[in-house]
Amino acid sequence: MAVYGGSTVKVEPFGIEHIPGEERHGTPKRLLTLWFASNVTIGSFAVGYLAVSAFQLPVYSAFLSFLIANVIGGILLGLVSAEGPSFGYPQMVISRATFGRRGAYLPAALQWASTVGWFTVNAVLGAFALNALTHIGYLPSAVVLLATMVVAGIYGHNFIHQLERVMTVILGIFFAIVTFILLSKYNALLHYHASVLPGSYYFYPSFILLTGASLSYLMSWAPYASDYSRYLGENTPVSRSFLYTLVGGAAASFWFEALGALVAAYIYGNVHGAAGVSITSSISVVLGPLGSAGLLAIVLGTLAANALNIYTGALSFLVLDIRLKRWMAVLLGGIIGGTFTLLVAGTFTSFYEGFLLLLDYWVTPWIAIVVVDFYIFGRRGPEYVRKAPSIGIAALISYITGLLCSIPFISWSYANLSYTGYISSHFLRGADISYYVAFLVTFLLYYFIARRRITPLPSGYASGSG
Repeated sequence: MAVYGGSTVKVEPFGIEHIPGEERHGTPKRLLTLWFASNVTIGSFAVGYLAVSAFQLPVYSAFLSFLIANVIGGILLGLVSAEGPSFGYPQMVISRATFGRRGAYLPAALQWASTVGWFTVNAVLGAFALNALTHIGYLPSAVVLLATMVVAGIYGHNFIHQLERVMTVILGIFFAIVTFILLSKYNALLHYHASVLPGSYYFYPSFILLTGASLSYLMSWAPYASDYSRYLGENTPVSRSFLYTLVGGAAASFWFEALGALVAAYIYGNVHGAAGVSITSSISVVLGPLGSAGLLAIVLGTLAANALNIYTGALSFLVLDIRLKRWMAVLLGGIIGGTFTLLVAGTFTSFYEGFLLLLDYWVTPWIAIVVVDFYIFGRRGPEYVRKAPSIGIAALISYITGLLCSIPFISWSYANLSYTGYISSHFLRGADISYYVAFLVTFLLYYFIARRRITPLPSGYASGSG
């Protein structure tokens, strides 16, 4: 008999354990609203804004970059999301099937750090917006937001899905109006003149870096994906989970990145001292009398994104075999993320650029391994997690090798720290393609190593619900 079911006002009783058959509920359509609302946020808007404010690219070039990145990122996110119904476990627990129970500590720790980082990114922007709206100060604004996010994380899975459905409607309607208003200013948008044009020395490195930042934004959700699909029925078609996730995530991310680029083009083409206009206040400048509503929408979008960050962060933390209740892990993540929210507020732009690119380095090789395991080797079902070894040698070797091979292709900087690999520096004009290299090397290496080592479980084991 179900003890949780589809209730949205009950605190989720489950942590990282397997979701039994009687608790499975919902349809894949809920994945569309979840991934749509979580990407209609100031975070994806900021990626688009940086295309103009930092990379100084033409708007049409930025649009092409966003299209490429979101198609690739959406496909990767969808592929991983579709694993949830089969396994019935959170995403980082599923990693145990390939990395081993203790070997999975590595991606789980990295994922926990990533969720804290994303939590910080969104909380900083949301606190700026709330302060601009209420004038109560940055610190009180951050505290109010952080407390609300923690409550959402404690209530858990069903509450978050319902929150994202509501946010899809509210934010979707509002930003459709914003888009219409912005496009009505078409002539003013033409006043922006990019300084990094196609054919110039820095165009292709900048284009590649922007594509990487955009890809990072959507793709970085992949280690979260099964956390929100694991309650679906075990026989849910893979194609439906994949498509609803792909469409929801990619459409929202592309739309908001494109909107961010257009707003930045308006600011940099028409506002004196454009560099002094913050990302959050830029929407108010464009909307005029509706500026306050724009700030409120930013705050709501922050809640939509950070509900996922704090919830998944808690699940990833528990995969480290730390004995805490899920609500305690949520609270701990909120405290740590809140501390960082206060520390990085003054250096946000450089933090965001550096953080986005840094994320790619660990995520892409991890995705390569789980995709090969699930879609090529057909290893799916809860028993592959339960029968996992302590250390998954093939996965760890492939993962570390992929990362090492990508080092010469890295071009990364944050504040006074920077590193540019030999190939990036000498052959790519500083462009960073390390994440693509890491994915390809890991994908091929894991396939050739693991196919000789994997012994499928007897029929009936992998498909059992346990």
